[in-house]
Amino acid sequence: MRRLMWFALPFAGACALCQYLLPEEEARGGDRIRASRELLDLPEDTEGQATAVVERLLAGPSEGGMLSPLPEGVELLNLEIRERTAHVDLGEGLRELSGVDLTLADYCLTLSLTALGSIRSVVLTAQGRPVGQQPKQVFYEQDVLLNDMDDVLQMVEVKLYFFNADGELVSEQRTLSLYEGQTLAEALVAALLEGPESRDLLRTIPEGFAVSSVRVDSGVCYVSLPASSLMLLPEDEQIQRMILWSLADSLYSLDAVEEIRLLADGEELEMFGQVPVATIGVRPQG
Repeated sequence: MRRLMWFALPFAGACALCQYLLPEEEARGGDRIRASRELLDLPEDTEGQATAVVERLLAGPSEGGMLSPLPEGVELLNLEIRERTAHVDLGEGLRELSGVDLTLADYCLTLSLTALGSIRSVVLTAQGRPVGQQPKQVFYEQDVLLNDMDDVLQMVEVKLYFFNADGELVSEQRTLSLYEGQTLAEALVAALLEGPESRDLLRTIPEGFAVSSVRVDSGVCYVSLPASSLMLLPEDEQIQRMILWSLADSLYSLDAVEEIRLLADGEELEMFGQVPVATIGVRPQG
């Protein structure tokens, strides 16, 4: 993987680096996001520059072969810069986007606006409200990873389960990038260990808890742990149970997983702390 590096634009110029999309058939599995230098009438103030860039993105690229990441007819309702964060509020038509399409729009806006240099991050809303199942609300340039041809196999939507403020398990919709040699179950568990992206949710699995490997064979998902990870479990049995179900509910959101078995240092586990592993062994019905 490589991280694209952008350079701040001189305010005195009339050229902005805007990010658009290549058609899927032209990208051929590679990066769909492409930069285009657009001639704009950039004012001196940051909000004016950001407004000009967003309106250019909405209008579409000046050169052919690329597409606007935003639905046709969407309008810019408001744009404010607060503490180097651009708060971009678009019209209701933005809600036509979901999943990967919404992620690509977030990325195009983020890269285009942070290229101005005076903007560090971007918040995107539609009529003042978050868009769809968008789990992450603030985007930084470093959140956007573009990859070499054939590096990303696909992007997949999954559900991960974390604690809410009341200590209940709730799902967070996430879009995961799968890379060559990586399975969906591996990517899901890695994202679960990293914790939630939403500020309203709390991680379930303790810091430092590790998973050695994850594989799915004929519907059975084998999750291998180092025995040292079990030492990190809290003493409270109910919290142990919630951690176990956080892992199970997340994995059972994958159609390919029908059973779950835990192993520690190669030996199959019967107890997860004080909780029988059999309680999560089979996919719940209904």
